[in-house]
Amino acid sequence: IVWGDIALIDGNINAQGSDIAKTGGFVETSGHYLSIDSNAIVKTKEWLLDPDNVTIEAPSLSRADTDISSEFPIGDGTENSPKKNADKTILTNETISNFLQNAKVMNITAKRKLTVNSSISIGSRSHLILHSEGQGDGGVQIDGDITSEGGNLTINSGGWVDVHKNITLGTGFLNITAGGSVAFEKGGNNARNATDAQITAQGTITVNKDDKQFRFNNVSINGMGEGLKFIANQNNFTHKFDGEINISGIVTINQTTKKDAKYWHASKDSYWNVSSLTLNDDAKFTFIKFVDSGSNSQDLRSARRRFAGVHFN
Repeated sequence: IVWGDIALIDGNINAQGSDIAKTGGFVETSGHYLSIDSNAIVKTKEWLLDPDNVTIEAPSLSRADTDISSEFPIGDGTENSPKKNADKTILTNETISNFLQNAKVMNITAKRKLTVNSSISIGSRSHLILHSEGQGDGGVQIDGDITSEGGNLTINSGGWVDVHKNITLGTGFLNITAGGSVAFEKGGNNARNATDAQITAQGTITVNKDDKQFRFNNVSINGMGEGLKFIANQNNFTHKFDGEINISGIVTINQTTKKDAKYWHASKDSYWNVSSLTLNDDAKFTFIKFVDSGSNSQDLRSARRRFAGVHFN
C-alpha cells in the first residue's frame, strides 16, 4: 500500500506471491494528492486506485503530462477501508491501457461517479474492474469505447450504469451488477444507428433493486460464447426499448418478480418503442417478463397501478 499526503509515483512497483508462478499480491495507491505518471510500471496481480470521483480522459495539451492528480478523503488506508478522494480524480486512457499490459487486474473505484470519456484497450488476458459505490446519486458512465480481444470487464455500481459507447470484448466476459437502472443508449437525443453501437461479449448484466429499468436505444447486442444475459429478478421493474435493436448470438432478457410478490409490487409496464428488431443468422433471443404472484386487486383507479405487461408500439 502506497499512501501519503502527497504521493508521486513514477517508477516500478512489483508485488509477487511466493508460488512458483509468482502470482498474487496487490498494490493500492491512495493519498490526499495523488500523481501517477504514465511512465509508471506496476507488475502485480491487482492494482487498486481508490478516489471519490473518477474521470478517464484522453491526454490533453492543457496538461503538462499525463499524470493523475486529485485529492483523496480519509479512510483507514487498509485493503478493506482504503483512502478515498473527496474531489474528482482524472486519469488518462493511455495510462489505463498501459497499466493493463502489466497488471492483469486493475480495480478502479469511486465513491460517487466514475466516468469513462475516452477509449480503453484491455489486454487479451487482463481484467478491468470499474466500481462506483453510487453515493450521491452516482454511478458508472461509459462515454468512450472499451475494446479487447478476450479481456474481461466488470462494472459494479451501487447506483446506475449508462453505456453510451461500444463495449467489444470478443469472447471476453462483460459482467455488470447495478443497484440502479442500466442503459445502453447514446444519451442526449439518442440519434445514432444501431450498427454504430456494439455490445459484444458474454456474461451477465444484473440489476439487484426494485423499481429500476433496462433501457436499450439503437444498439446492436452480440452474445458471444454462452451469451449475454440481462437479469432483473426484482419487483416493479420495467424495460424501455427504442429505435433499432440488432441481436446476434445468444441474448436473454429475463425480468421475473420475486416469489409471491404483492400486486402493488407488480404494477409497472414495459415499453417496446422499437422501429426494427433484427435477429441475425443463428441468433437466439429470449425475452421473459413474468409475475410470480397470487395477489390481486380490483382497484385500478390509481395511475400507479398497471398490469405489469408489455406495450409493443
